[in-house]
Amino acid sequence: MCTVQADNAAEEFRRAAGMQGMDLDRGQLAALPALVSAAAAARSPEPAAGNASVYLWGPPGRGKTWLLDTLFESVDIQAKRRLHFHDFFRELHARVFAGYGDPGYRRESAFAAALDQMLGTVRLLCFDEFHVNDPADAAFITRMLRMVLDRGIVLVATSNYAPAELLPDPMFHHLFEPGIALITGNIQVVALDAGVDYRTVPTAGTTARNTNGFAAGHHLRRCAPALLARAGLSLPGPEEAAQLTPGTRTLQALRDDGTQLWFDFEDLCHAQSATSDYLQLASTRRHWVICGVPETGGSSPYGWQRFGNVVDVLYDAGCRLDVIGLPDYDGVFPGTGHPTDLARIRSRFGMLRPVP
Repeated sequence: MCTVQADNAAEEFRRAAGMQGMDLDRGQLAALPALVSAAAAARSPEPAAGNASVYLWGPPGRGKTWLLDTLFESVDIQAKRRLHFHDFFRELHARVFAGYGDPGYRRESAFAAALDQMLGTVRLLCFDEFHVNDPADAAFITRMLRMVLDRGIVLVATSNYAPAELLPDPMFHHLFEPGIALITGNIQVVALDAGVDYRTVPTAGTTARNTNGFAAGHHLRRCAPALLARAGLSLPGPEEAAQLTPGTRTLQALRDDGTQLWFDFEDLCHAQSATSDYLQLASTRRHWVICGVPETGGSSPYGWQRFGNVVDVLYDAGCRLDVIGLPDYDGVFPGTGHPTDLARIRSRFGMLRPVP
């Protein structure tokens, strides 16, 4: 790409930031050359050359998702997909194993066919929140990465994890070392951290964000009529209770009116619910309320893990979340998860507006 084209492409990021009342920080500016190069490779009709793809990682709130979205919007081609990694991996897994047990089923060919169905002629593939936490997924994700790169697709992924920290459990880390080698050997790895979590800093766009999506939600430390009224909430009646089966599990909701979904913490996070359930429900129910959230020491690690997964899914889906309870929360998210995951959830939870 010539210098003039590169300057113009970088200017698209600066212009997008200016329209939202933001200035790009030194870390974001340093990431622009790699992103501009990826955009140019995606626009080219030729298969992407080595190191055209980008792995952008860093702590929460540094602007990774904003950069990813701006890149995606700036590349004016039809053959592109932008997905949360949860969504992509869930769909790929379901397609691969859809014919499991049928005569002639072969996982290798099923994998290639599933990827063909999902990607087709895609030139640019954007993943938000790339992660590997389950050892059972390590080989699966490694193969997916290899096939995406072999097809000359430009991959741009964001993550809270440095490549070497993926699948952090030391007992299983070696299972993803081939995947790490693929990332570090074939993808530009860019660290992004100028030391500021922008989710905690008011900006010109804060007011607009607080009226829509996840950040429109509230944290009420107790369930009191006056506090509910301030948040625009009303308690569900017994007749509003519903049983939901988004996957293989049945969940008990206190309210499901097609738009607002109200759960008790016990029913949602102590049940055998899964991230796939939250993803399915979040696609149609855009306002969630979770009440009865205990004090930070009042649930099992599994309960806090599920609660954190709900926060993650609703944030990524742009759904409003109102939380009632967690009365002793002091900015340290509970649970025994990996520090990187806890930091991400803490950053997102902190976007909810407190109702004293």
